[in-house]
Amino acid sequence: MKRWVPILGRVVLGFIFTAAALAGMMGKVPPPEPEPAQVFMGQLMASGLLYVVKILELMCGLALLSGFFVRLALIILAPIVFNIAYFHAALDPAGLPVGITLMVLWVANAVHVRDAFFPLLQMRDR
Repeated sequence: MKRWVPILGRVVLGFIFTAAALAGMMGKVPPPEPEPAQVFMGQLMASGLLYVVKILELMCGLALLSGFFVRLALIILAPIVFNIAYFHAALDPAGLPVGITLMVLWVANAVHVRDAFFPLLQMRDR
């Protein structure tokens, strides 16, 4: 039973990001309610940055679903998950459960592959 928990968490996180990326690319995501959140999302769309983020979400979601490049996908998704959680905390509190859920799933997956993160946090002597 214990060996299926990390796989389930990885697949759920992968499915969420794959589905969100596809929905975002097709324009099926409803705009947020508060006006500051709408302005922010409008700027992301106008600059084209939202499409880059959606492509990264799709690639990382597929990587998590397939089980290949999981560590790289988690590293790329770290700032995306943080920004989603911060966006909902600061601009659209109604979506805060989504941000918290993504943070919990990301941390659970990162803890499972924590050995890959330790070299990133070690200072090298030159």
